[in-house]
Amino acid sequence: MWLEDIESNFESTDNNLDWQVNSWINAASEKASEKASEKAKKDAAWIKRTIKDESKAKKCDLLLSSFLIKIIKNKKYDFLLTDLFACLDESYPSNFLIWLLSLIYLPISDKIRIKSWKELIDFSYISEELKEFNDLTIDTEIQNRINLWVEDIIDVLSIEYSSLLTERLIKMYWKDKFLLSLTSKIFSFFFQEINITITAKKSEKLSEFILKEVYKKLYVLEIKEI
Repeated sequence: MWLEDIESNFESTDNNLDWQVNSWINAASEKASEKASEKAKKDAAWIKRTIKDESKAKKCDLLLSSFLIKIIKNKKYDFLLTDLFACLDESYPSNFLIWLLSLIYLPISDKIRIKSWKELIDFSYISEELKEFNDLTIDTEIQNRINLWVEDIIDVLSIEYSSLLTERLIKMYWKDKFLLSLTSKIFSFFFQEINITITAKKSEKLSEFILKEVYKKLYVLEIKEI
């Protein structure tokens, strides 16, 4: 083989290799561009949903604030404030705290049920004589009121749904001392208002049970990715 033939062969091979390398680079660039484009779209969607989600969270904050002003003005709720503010400091979601308060502050309950297109709760039970709480002989009307209250938590989380708030709540431990103390005081007050006494120990035990049941419901909720 002549030298010029060999050189020509090398040139041909080099040109072919250059073409292949350029093809690979172009293909890789296109793929990278597609991935970048996909990522940009996903990022934009994530930002949009996060802003929308945060907007819903702010609505709950504003709603809680409006009710808090009324509660703070009413001295009979003073006993709740320390634990309530502690729960706010711990970053418990506003919608969850709104739900807790709805057991003893009917306007909140009404707001929740109007939003969920449900009949308002008509609860006017009062024991004729002062009696001690007994979970074995609890009146059906009281049971129904508490059951409706527990039912409302899912509506609270579903209406103006915020995955940020729900995820945060699920990650928080249901035996948190401030939350348990607040819930226990809410139960004690609820029974006190209907002329039934309940010991702090029983109220705390009942609160633990209710919060545990609520968290079971939270864990099976489908959390939308954002």
